[in-house]
Amino acid sequence: MSILNKIFKGADEGRISLSTPEAFAAIAVSAISADGYMRDEERDRIVVLLSELPLFQGYSQQRLTNLLEKLFELLSVKGTYSLLAIAREFLPAELQEPAFVVVSDLLLVDGVLSAKEREFLTHLWQMLDVPADRASQIFEQKVEEYNLRTPQKK
Repeated sequence: MSILNKIFKGADEGRISLSTPEAFAAIAVSAISADGYMRDEERDRIVVLLSELPLFQGYSQQRLTNLLEKLFELLSVKGTYSLLAIAREFLPAELQEPAFVVVSDLLLVDGVLSAKEREFLTHLWQMLDVPADRASQIFEQKVEEYNLRTPQKK
């Protein structure tokens, strides 16, 4: 093996590659860790939401659980925003808006949207190129679904 092959092989070993389902799930995993806490409601809801998507249709409960555990381990090594950036690289354009919908749901499932979660959501819609008006519409729908109130402007 030439010296260049050794150098480039070493550089590639640290590179993370995700399948489309892994990328989608990684964005969801990043979201539920955005505030630094992982509530039971969020962990339960992520399994339900992902298992309902056509993207995960061939996944058994065990396979989905294994995928999520793998992503939680990657999250602990890389951190929330690094995992999000990696996932974004492998997420096709047609799944950007659905990812935002899932994240909006996950962030509201516990009935509280912390400042860190709000910051994460803003970062996400910009990263995913979801138009602001569409992102707002999606979020408002989720707020209504969970029967939550948004602060009124005076």
